[in-house]
Amino acid sequence: MWSRSQSLWRRLGHQATRLLNRQLGTSAVLPARIFADRENQFAHNILTESLKPYQILRPLQEDRQRTPTDGFLSSSSNSYASPEDLYDNFLGMVQYCAGQDLQISDARFDGFVRCYCEELHRLTDDQLLGSLRALCELPVPESTKTRNYMELWNTLDIECCRRIERWSSDRLLLVSDAWYRLGLVRIGEYVWLALKKLGRRLRKLPPEQLVQAMFLCNLLRRPVFEMFDFELNLARCVDQMTLAELGVMAMGFFKTQTPIRNPELLSQIYERLGQELDTVEDIPLVALLKVLRYSSKLPQVEPLKKLLSALESRVEHVSLLACLHIALLGCELQTCNDELVERILLRFERECESARLKDLERICLVMALFNLKTPSGVEGRLAARIPDILRQRLDEIVRHPRCFTNCLQFLSMRGVYDVELLGVALERRFLHHAYKNGLPGREYFHLDGLARLLGPGEYQGALLTDRQLQQMGRLYTQYIPKNDGRFKLNNTDRILVEIREAASQFHRHLTFKHVLPHYDRCDLVLCYDRRQGRALPLEGNPGTEDYSGVILTRRHLLGEIRAADDQIATVVMVIAGWNNVIRGKDRFTGQMDMKLKQLRQLGHDPVVIYWHEWRELETAQDRQDFLKRRLSQGARI
Repeated sequence: MWSRSQSLWRRLGHQATRLLNRQLGTSAVLPARIFADRENQFAHNILTESLKPYQILRPLQEDRQRTPTDGFLSSSSNSYASPEDLYDNFLGMVQYCAGQDLQISDARFDGFVRCYCEELHRLTDDQLLGSLRALCELPVPESTKTRNYMELWNTLDIECCRRIERWSSDRLLLVSDAWYRLGLVRIGEYVWLALKKLGRRLRKLPPEQLVQAMFLCNLLRRPVFEMFDFELNLARCVDQMTLAELGVMAMGFFKTQTPIRNPELLSQIYERLGQELDTVEDIPLVALLKVLRYSSKLPQVEPLKKLLSALESRVEHVSLLACLHIALLGCELQTCNDELVERILLRFERECESARLKDLERICLVMALFNLKTPSGVEGRLAARIPDILRQRLDEIVRHPRCFTNCLQFLSMRGVYDVELLGVALERRFLHHAYKNGLPGREYFHLDGLARLLGPGEYQGALLTDRQLQQMGRLYTQYIPKNDGRFKLNNTDRILVEIREAASQFHRHLTFKHVLPHYDRCDLVLCYDRRQGRALPLEGNPGTEDYSGVILTRRHLLGEIRAADDQIATVVMVIAGWNNVIRGKDRFTGQMDMKLKQLRQLGHDPVVIYWHEWRELETAQDRQDFLKRRLSQGARI
């Protein structure tokens, strides 16, 4: 089997070499870029087709028909020309290039371009805007750095920036749209600075200007100012916007990584989306689902459940990508509509060949997190099929190696693992390709743990080094909780400390340990001799040090002799916090379920204590009695 992994790696290595030699300049991000372009074009079309008076539609006085001139072919008189003549010559040059399919980098235009850039400051505001619009008509240059073309747009950017302070909001947005049509929003400085000025009056912008400003934030993909002002204004005028316009707003919130914090606004969006599900198009639907998932907290669980139920009837009428985001909607709050997810998985089963690697990664996350067992059994069939699909996606794997390793981790939570693919992922050269010289991600901690638990009888491939495990143990595992004021304890850690204090009243030698270090939270370990009816101290063997990254077997905890005695139990008390269970369902998340299975595989006796059960216990005696019952039931003590 290892030889097959090596063979697959060699094929993958050839692909990597071929693609990296092409420098992955455009092909590496082509599918994502196509979708992003579709999103942006759709959003822009909303602004152009809406009944509202968006500023991008304003015609210019200068847009009248002109008779092309050939003054651009001679630069000698251009320094003395009037702004009107200079502008006419520029439009003539653009029409000449377009008519002859001639690149602006042609040496014949050098003199005029140089002169035009020197005299650009003399143009009126409308002539400046007309120049930007005219650049769109040129034959597409090879790059933004093409000679003459770069000089033109860079000088236009500088001149636009100079005029920002005296331009109105209408003019700022009108010129910004011209930069969007050129595709230079993120390269030039103008849109960034224009939005910063708009930010001073953001709370007072009318709805159409608010939507257009958010569209520009979406293009920049970074917050320009206090995004909370967007939220305040949106809450004021949300009823004046169409659902498509709300989709544009949602794109901006999501792309700038800004959650919506206003619960009333979230409720309104949930309600609007639920009411208009039959008519909403895929792109605004996906945008709204993204921002709802990103923003929703516990108070939004009920409207989330209601929306998930309403979405069941839409699964066959929307795109596969929209289906994916419907499935992801409840992930942050561990809220799952089993019937809805089953329908989506059946859709993926039919169409998974057309799904991107990134889409496969996310649907694997859904299956792993929600840990559901459907009447049709589709989750098992789809999970078992994906490894073979991955073998056909070598190009995508080379371009997006972390999507591949995440897929393997999520599939392992469904009990599906492929030792050949696991060997490829853990192979040193592939790991270096995925993370360069940095520490591998958390998913590698899980994959290495899976490989070690499979044992040499089933897996004979590469593993992480001891040094990498130690570094991961220090970085990825959480601190050992102590009630000494050094750390601010979260709810789960506080419960762990309280359980230790309560259990120590009748059992000694309770110890916090990262038994499975690839799960970030520690557990409470009790070594118990059933014959003597008492707890035993840990042996303190090499490798049991905290944050070492080593998986702790019975031998690590008890020593060689005691580990062979089946009358000595290693009890691991695991806290099931609210994020370890599926809300409203009688099942754990896939990660929690896998942790318990791996503890049992190592010969430990896991005892699960739910956070809500512990919180209901009022007195110290109640807590001690509860622990005695759970320990005796869960570990035969």
